[in-house]
Amino acid sequence: SILGFFWALAPVIINSLIWLFLNGSGVINVNTPGNIPYPVYIVLGTTLWSIFVETIQSPILSIEIGRGIISKINFPKEALLMTGLYKAAFNFIIKLIPIIAVLIYYQVTPSWSLLLFPFYILSITIFAFSLGLLITPLGLIYTDISKIINTGIPFLMYVTPVVYAIPSSGFFKYFFEVNPLTYLITDARNTLIGLNPEYLFFTIILVFFSIIFLFIGLVIFRKSMPIVIEKIAG
Repeated sequence: SILGFFWALAPVIINSLIWLFLNGSGVINVNTPGNIPYPVYIVLGTTLWSIFVETIQSPILSIEIGRGIISKINFPKEALLMTGLYKAAFNFIIKLIPIIAVLIYYQVTPSWSLLLFPFYILSITIFAFSLGLLITPLGLIYTDISKIINTGIPFLMYVTPVVYAIPSSGFFKYFFEVNPLTYLITDARNTLIGLNPEYLFFTIILVFFSIIFLFIGLVIFRKSMPIVIEKIAG
C-alpha cells in the first residue's frame, strides 16, 4: 500500500529531479516567466502533465485491465471507464502533496485566481478523457495505436510549457501556440502562483467542445464494444 502512494508520485518526482539537475548543472539554462523559482515551475508543470497523461490513458488501460471479464460477464462497460477516472482522481489528491510542499517552501502566495484551479483541473481531465475515449476502440483492436500514443506523448510534452516556457520566437513557438495544452497548463499553473489566468475564454470554449467530443466518444465506445469483445474473446 505504501509503494502504491510512491508510484503515484514517482513520475512527478523523477521528472522534476532530472530537469532540476540539468538546469542546476548548466546543461540547460531555463528562464521562467515572472521570476518564478524553477523548482516551483517544474514541480507544478510535471504534476499537471502527469494528470493529463494518466487521464488520456485511463480509458484504454481500464478496458485492458478488465479484458478477462468483459467477454464473460454482461455488465455496463462504462463502469470500467469510471474506475479509471476514480483512480486518476485519487492519484490527483496524492499529487497535491508535492504542490503544497513546494509552494510553502518557496513562500509562493496564491491570489484569488486559486479559486479557478479546480476548474482548470477539470478542464484538463475532460479534454484528456475525451481524447482517450475517442481512440480507445481503435487502440483495443489495433495494438499499434497504443504504441503510437505512448511514443507520441513524450514528444508532446516538449511542445508544451511543462519544463520550460513558451519560446519567444523560432520554429517551436508555432507548435506551442497550436497546442491546446499550452493554454490549459499555463493557466492552471498561474492560478497556483498568484498570477491571473491569461486564456480563460479559450479554456471555456475548449471545455465546451471537449464535452461534445466526450458524448461522441461514449456513443462510439458503446457501438464498438461488441466488435472489441469479439476480438478479445477470439
